[in-house]
Amino acid sequence: MPQLSFATVDVFTTTRFAGNPLAIVRIPKGHEVRMEQMQTIAREFNLSETVFLHEHDHDDSRPPEWRVRIFMTDAELPFAGHPTIGTACYTLSTLAHHHASRGRLVCNAGPVELEYEHGVATASIPHNVHIHRQSPFTEEQVYRLQPSLKQTGKLKAIDVVSPVKGMNFVCVELPDLRALSVVETPGMKPQPRLDEGWDTGFAGSYFYVVDSTSVQSGSSVKVRTRMIEGALEDPATGSAACALSALLAMKDARRSVHFEITQGVEMGRQSEIGVTITLQPGLKDVEKIELSGSAVKVMEGLIDYD
Repeated sequence: MPQLSFATVDVFTTTRFAGNPLAIVRIPKGHEVRMEQMQTIAREFNLSETVFLHEHDHDDSRPPEWRVRIFMTDAELPFAGHPTIGTACYTLSTLAHHHASRGRLVCNAGPVELEYEHGVATASIPHNVHIHRQSPFTEEQVYRLQPSLKQTGKLKAIDVVSPVKGMNFVCVELPDLRALSVVETPGMKPQPRLDEGWDTGFAGSYFYVVDSTSVQSGSSVKVRTRMIEGALEDPATGSAACALSALLAMKDARRSVHFEITQGVEMGRQSEIGVTITLQPGLKDVEKIELSGSAVKVMEGLIDYD
C-alpha cells in the first residue's frame, strides 16, 4: 500500500494549539497522486486547508522552489494565505538545505516569493484585487446572517473584496469589540452578487474593528477580525487579511502601510497576521502585497492510501 508522509503546523502563531492548523502532505519526486485522492485526504484531515507539496531535487546555486496544491475539504483553491505561510515556514526551516532564507512556492494562482528570518516567513502574494461595486451587499443582508448585530450599533462599512479571482469576502466594519464578540456561526453562507466575470469561487464573511489610535499614530494599523463561513469560524485567514488590508489602504490612499491583524481570539486560537500593502503611484491600485507570520510544527506521520 502506498504511503505519504505529512506534518501538521499551527500557523500565525509560535504557540502550539493556537493559530490555524494546517496539514502538509509531501509527494515524493516522480510519485503521482490523483486530484481525487488529494481531495479525499484533505477531507480526512478535515482542516480548513491541506497542502500537497511536490518534492524534487534542488540546485543549491538557486533558492529552492516547490509546486503546491491547496485543498479545502470540498474543493481546490488557487491560493490561500495560511497554507502559504505555514508551508513557507515548514519548507525553509525543515526541508531546504542549510535552512534557506529565500525560496518560492508555485500555486495555482502563480509563483509566491518567500523570505524566512528569525522564524517569520514573508510571502509576496499573487493578487488581482477587485472591489465589487455592481450589486452592493446591504445592511439587511448582513443582519440576516448576523441578527445579533442589530443591537450593537450602526455598521460602519460593508464592502465585497476579492484578493484574487475565486476568493471573495464580504468585509463588514463593526463599531467596537463588543459588536465583534456577538458574531455567530449561523450556518448560512453569504451570497454576494459578484461583478460580471468574477462570479465564481468561495465567499466568506470577514468582520473587523480598526484600532483608531493606531491609525492616528501613523505606524502599523492594528485590526481585530473574525472570519465566518456558514457554520464554521476560521482562526486565521491570510487571504481575507490581504483583501481587507488592500481595501483599507486604498480607502486611506496611503502608498505603503503595514497592518497587524489579530484573529481567532473569540475561539481560543489567537492568530497574529502581518500584511504590508504597497499601492501604485496613483493610489488606486495595489502594486504589492506581503503576508507574514510564524508557524510551529505539531504532528507528523504517514498516510496509507490507495
